[in-house]
Amino acid sequence: MKTKTAFITGISGQDGSLLAKFLLNKEYQVYGLMKEKSLKDNLKDIFHHPDLHIIYGDLLNSDLLRLILETNKFDEIYNLASQSNIRLSYDDPLLTFNVTLIGTLSLLENIKKYSPNSKVFQAGSSAMFGNSIDKDGFQRETTPFIPISPYASSKLFAYNICNNYKENNNLFISNGILYNHESIKNKTLLGLINTIAKKAVLIANGDIPEYYIPNLKINIDWGHADDYIEAMWLILQQPIANNYIIASGGTHNIEYVCDYIFSSLGLDYKLYIKTEFDTIESSKLKGDPSVLRSIGWKPKYTFNTMLDEIINYWIKKIKNKAII
Repeated sequence: MKTKTAFITGISGQDGSLLAKFLLNKEYQVYGLMKEKSLKDNLKDIFHHPDLHIIYGDLLNSDLLRLILETNKFDEIYNLASQSNIRLSYDDPLLTFNVTLIGTLSLLENIKKYSPNSKVFQAGSSAMFGNSIDKDGFQRETTPFIPISPYASSKLFAYNICNNYKENNNLFISNGILYNHESIKNKTLLGLINTIAKKAVLIANGDIPEYYIPNLKINIDWGHADDYIEAMWLILQQPIANNYIIASGGTHNIEYVCDYIFSSLGLDYKLYIKTEFDTIESSKLKGDPSVLRSIGWKPKYTFNTMLDEIINYWIKKIKNKAII
């Protein structure tokens, strides 16, 4: 059988690095695009793998993309590169749109010209929905998009452009609409669970006295990044391109996360977490992964097993004085 090849943009991030390892385990030749200044921590366990090929650059370098795609003719392309910090998208919306929209458009144009037979996965975001929900409380592939941040708007532009290129140029492009997902590799801009776990272990060690969280009643649809990158791969194994919700289908609030993490350390979170809003509950924005499940996706992690993995990671990390 022919060895499959894959190209991953944003390979140094949580999803990119996990996807690279996943594909290497399936004996793919993996090519990854990353900025030269990007941290390589997430790639340290696979960086010297003989089937991993790192290319330094970014999506705005169209000549580089042309060279990469013309030379390799990838079986699969995963566009995971993005400016993904919502707060930064308000501070620098131009950067956000350049990377997320113009970068995606540059990639698509080069795919159309030089690698039209590649199957393409575009990473979208549940933020594209804003607070739009169906009558039963779920968000689905058919739920109207009403973005409320520059980040969400840029993701929606990229989503729509991908649909345009798919229909107008007969390309295989599937959008994944991803909800919050974490792992022990979510460390550069820590996800909320990682942040709470890290702070809780520091508190348990006596390194810091307390931690402030504005609202404990915020509900979030959370999943494990390993499950979500497997979903990305599964989506590109289908015979027909489609758009998919990638979500757990349920929510947990921050109070539950705090209680579980602190309890696992033998502590009462109420003694250490300072908050302003402990009674104002947010709406439960959650995705319906039924379409994804219909093609065989089944998460391996429960919410609690994900929490356990992250807690144990930070216990070992801080015990070894690797980070304070």
